[in-house]
Amino acid sequence: MNKVSRRSLARWSAVQLLAGKSARSVAKHLAAAVVETDKVDDIEFLLGDIAAELEARHELVVAQVISSSMLTPQLRLALKDQVKKTTGAKAVLLQESVDRSVIGGLRVETSNCVWDHTVARKLADLKETLS
Repeated sequence: MNKVSRRSLARWSAVQLLAGKSARSVAKHLAAAVVETDKVDDIEFLLGDIAAELEARHELVVAQVISSSMLTPQLRLALKDQVKKTTGAKAVLLQESVDRSVIGGLRVETSNCVWDHTVARKLADLKETLS
């Protein structure tokens, strides 16, 4: 079993979850496979691969949202709706973080896309244009 790729493990996990297997059961089997195939150091990459598999199947999008302040409940809901609409996903999970260096606006990252509408990005673009 040492020849199992990280992508294969991600595909297997996505199929199991979509077939209705419990996340706990899938995690137990996945943990055993990760240890057996000596991929423990790749676990963060594997989780990203699973997210990419679920996103490619339009089931779930995990979106990293970076803003200069906490999102309001209204903005959070609107952002989820927009990401669903843009990606065609059935569900969206937002992982929010605050980074004052973005100055304003939002940066949204999924496993397949990046939307950077921050003031910091716009200023960097302007600086590059003027150089």
